[in-house]
Amino acid sequence: MFGILLVSTIRTLFGTPAWWRKIIPGGVLNLLSTQVLVLILAGQISIELGVGLLIITFALLLIAWGYLYRVFVDALNGSETLILPSWSNWRAYALAGFWLLVIALGYSVIAVAGLSMIVSVLGLMPSSAEEAGPLSLLLMFAFIFFYGFFPIVFTRFAAEGRVWAAFEPGPVWQDLKKIARGDYIQACFGLFGVSLLGNLVLGALPQVGLALASAFWFLVMVLFARVLGLLIHLAHKPKGSSPWPVDEPRN
Repeated sequence: MFGILLVSTIRTLFGTPAWWRKIIPGGVLNLLSTQVLVLILAGQISIELGVGLLIITFALLLIAWGYLYRVFVDALNGSETLILPSWSNWRAYALAGFWLLVIALGYSVIAVAGLSMIVSVLGLMPSSAEEAGPLSLLLMFAFIFFYGFFPIVFTRFAAEGRVWAAFEPGPVWQDLKKIARGDYIQACFGLFGVSLLGNLVLGALPQVGLALASAFWFLVMVLFARVLGLLIHLAHKPKGSSPWPVDEPRN
């Protein structure tokens, strides 16, 4: 099912007239924050200026997150085909992106605390680069887990329009048991592998590598926002039942 949905989504995307006009803005918004971070790490701009620019560009990146959320919500509602929305509703996208950031930050704090405890208990903190293998493997699986976990908690938020709904242990656990199965897990590994490989290859290209990697990231996220949304839709609502009742985010 995962492969069929992914291939169908790719065909629909590239069959959309002037699809690149919808993808490029998302890539640009991602590129701005990435470029500022690169300049900071390279020491080409001061820390004070860099932090200010990073805050501004990251705020703009929230618009791209909100755009992806719109694609995701359409898939949750079981839309028959991928429709790339207009960028004109950028205020709503920015607001949705902000609430997604709040949810992501909340779980990131929990994750950092949990991973620190695991690393400490299991003694995985490396003393040299050669001993970093177990920790790297743990971090990789943590990334894959959150690639799948965040769409599930975003679904709780979308369904009820409340940020706190994404943190309710009972409903979230029930959704995890219902959704996190074969096809969904394959999609999470696929998202991690495709995004990592593509960004490594494109990012290594001279001059235009960073721009291509940013556009590629957004393209991949559009594809998987739909695929993951459809898999969640199918897990909640078998064929022939009423649509998944997802509303616009309120608070």
